[in-house]
Amino acid sequence: MNAATFVRSWPSVSAWGAGLILAALGAGAITGPNSGAASRGLGAGLVVLGVAALVWGGAVLALGRLVAPRATLVGVLAGLLTSTALVFVLPSHTSVIAVAAAALLLIVVGAAVAARVRRRGRAGEDPRAAQPISVLGLMVAASVIAVVVTPALGATQDAVLIGDDGTVPVVTHDH
Repeated sequence: MNAATFVRSWPSVSAWGAGLILAALGAGAITGPNSGAASRGLGAGLVVLGVAALVWGGAVLALGRLVAPRATLVGVLAGLLTSTALVFVLPSHTSVIAVAAAALLLIVVGAAVAARVRRRGRAGEDPRAAQPISVLGLMVAASVIAVVVTPALGATQDAVLIGDDGTVPVVTHDH
């Protein structure tokens, strides 16, 4: 295994992590207690971007290559701008930690795709040539992403549920 096959699994897993966070931010913006028209609109956009990131990550993993690179770069930029806009539109119920985690993961995806686009432009290589994904790289990437995504999802829920007095209610699952 070389470094290229090890790194190739990171964009798909990063897209999954970013997709989960974007969808959670969007759902919180849509259903939050203080949601208005602007936050609901941004939330709907984030849910769509989150689902698109999940689908893109699956396609990359299944095909073994980065798909739709230019559209992906547009999606990364849209995800960064929309999640940042949500912080300004609904600041008291948007987790800055979740937005930062999503931004980090989106930047990983964007950097990988931009490097691929740039290499393809110079070398003229076949963009359809499938390359194997490293299982070790996939496992390490998934572990790192889990460490980033899990706290971000928890912070998203806390931000949506936070009360006016700054406390987060304890949600129990007993009947």
